[in-house]
Amino acid sequence: MIELGKKYKLKKIKGFKNSDNEYYKVIGFYNFDIVICENTSGERFVFMKEFLIDPQKSDDIYSDLILERKE
Repeated sequence: MIELGKKYKLKKIKGFKNSDNEYYKVIGFYNFDIVICENTSGERFVFMKEFLIDPQKSDDIYSDLILERKE
């Protein structure tokens, strides 16, 4: 469960290298599935809850998001 005031990492996307190991602190909720987060530099971001790693589901580190590359 994602909680207000706690810090979370973002899930990874299969097939893409992601060197982002930053933590994002949840500072608010918008609707049922959107969270407002802040990084350590004070920048604010909006994510869907499903993209944050839930500590109760620690094995679930990959997103179900599928991206296609078109050239």
